[in-house]
Amino acid sequence: MTLELTDKLWEQNPDALIAISPEGNILHWNPAAEAIFGYPQDEALGKSILDLVVPKDCIEEEKQIQTEALRRDLTVYESVRRRKDGTLVHVSVSTKAVRDAQGNLEYFLSNKKDVTHLKVLRDAKLVEARFHDLLESTPDAIVMVNVTGRIVLVNSQAEKMFGHQRAELLGQPVEFLLPVRFHTAHLAHRSGFFEQPRTRTMGAGLELYGLRKGGTEFPVEISLSPLKTEEGTMVMSAIRDITDRKKADQKFKDLLESAPDAMVIVDRNGEIVLVNSQAVQLFGWSREELLGQKIEILVPERFRSKHLGHRTGFFEQPRTRAMGAGLELYGLRKDSTEFPVEISLSPLETEEGLFVSSAIRDVTERKRIEQTLRDKNIELENAAMAKDRFFASMSHELRTPLNAIIGFTGTLLMQLPGPLNAEQNKQLLIIQKGARHLLSLINDMLDLAKLGANKLELKLETIDCNTVLEDVAASLQPDADRKGLHFTVDLPSRPVMLRTDRRALNQIIINLIGNALKFTEHGSVCLRLEERTTPEGKVLAFSVEDTGPGIAPQEQGRLFEAFSRVDAADRRKLEGTGLGLHLSRKLAEQLGGKITFQSEYGVGSTFTLELPQE
Repeated sequence: MTLELTDKLWEQNPDALIAISPEGNILHWNPAAEAIFGYPQDEALGKSILDLVVPKDCIEEEKQIQTEALRRDLTVYESVRRRKDGTLVHVSVSTKAVRDAQGNLEYFLSNKKDVTHLKVLRDAKLVEARFHDLLESTPDAIVMVNVTGRIVLVNSQAEKMFGHQRAELLGQPVEFLLPVRFHTAHLAHRSGFFEQPRTRTMGAGLELYGLRKGGTEFPVEISLSPLKTEEGTMVMSAIRDITDRKKADQKFKDLLESAPDAMVIVDRNGEIVLVNSQAVQLFGWSREELLGQKIEILVPERFRSKHLGHRTGFFEQPRTRAMGAGLELYGLRKDSTEFPVEISLSPLETEEGLFVSSAIRDVTERKRIEQTLRDKNIELENAAMAKDRFFASMSHELRTPLNAIIGFTGTLLMQLPGPLNAEQNKQLLIIQKGARHLLSLINDMLDLAKLGANKLELKLETIDCNTVLEDVAASLQPDADRKGLHFTVDLPSRPVMLRTDRRALNQIIINLIGNALKFTEHGSVCLRLEERTTPEGKVLAFSVEDTGPGIAPQEQGRLFEAFSRVDAADRRKLEGTGLGLHLSRKLAEQLGGKITFQSEYGVGSTFTLELPQE
């Protein structure tokens, strides 16, 4: 076969000259073809031209061109061809069918001129005229690329972002704006986009970076959109610098890591998108194993169906809340062990949509302590009940002989069996006084036991408080007279009615007046009844005011404790059980009221019982 070419013309031609057999295989491949397409001659010879440099979507076009060359001997057209590195070049193609003397086809001679730069200039003028104003109005950097991956248009935001002038960017491959380590992968992404052009986010889930003129890198987010023009399909890239967002995201991640609880963030589909190291440690899964999984992987099987409903309900009404309040919640570790948890949910609004942040705390130790406390409380309650039963039983058994002693002593003191001498009378009075004191102690202990066992039965009735107080005052007047105290009663002029337990009210007033008379050596004691209005409502105030020694500040805190007596030299000689005020406060609480006091050491004290008026 003889080629109608001289070696010099073949070697020095600036355009790619390719001889192609009728079967489509490469017969000759000049140096310009090597330079344009990247294949050395030894790699190209014998290969199919369709397989080597023709993109898939141009194969039919190439076949049609060869058919046209057979029909007309020569055809001229523009198209794109693929280089060895996968990039595309725009070429102006002239294809001639070369025949032998008999008119049979010997080969096709194809001249391919690289017109990529010229095509870029044409494309740039076209898109500049049509889209300049629109692209300048967008807030993002816009870079428009033709099918060969060459930049044909940038807006001013792109110039500012990347630091290049428009003239520096036009005609450059778009990889010019990417770090070198991304070039190879980006070529594949770019080819894939032109094969299936549609609006999409580039490299979803990947870390993407742009490259500024000075060589600095910055994180970016890229959205791709196909754009059909008279010059063919182009791709418009909207590029956003997300440096500030990355910093905010990192701060958020640092905040999650500093949280004491396990943190798990879930999207609307229930998929885990972020976990902190505490969650990794708590559940035993690695971070990679958890990301993308449904949150139910951390929930025991028996709770998963209900949990799905809770999750859906949260996204319908997002608000900060404790999950499953009042329920027993459990987490599930990788090794299938369960553990009790406490969960707080918070909505998290982001640019990507609504997420839920879950703060999860392992409460195993707290549950153990609570159970221990419950067990101890049960033990204490049983012990208290046993003590109350003992007090009730023993008090009853002791009162019977004591009442007999008091009764017989009274009979002897009345000298019914016969006369007594002075010494006998004195000794019997000592016995009677001791027996009455012991009976008072037993009665107080019995009341205390009833209160502790919640067995004190109140008999509610409507009473005239004036009448009750007058009766109590009359019974205690002799005690005031024996000590030379001025005992007064200050009551309202009209009857004051109250629905309460007469016996309990009577006992409280007797205890308060009895204490005042006992500890006051000189001066007066006053019993007063008033109607008052408090923040809680209307109350009746029963006050007992004395001019006794008062109570030292250091003693006031334990005044109402059981068996507590104020530690003062002038009080130790006075008899008492230390139960009077304790019982009075307990009875007041049973009646829905309270006892308060005011005391000034060395001046006197005022104790007040407040009961609510219905």
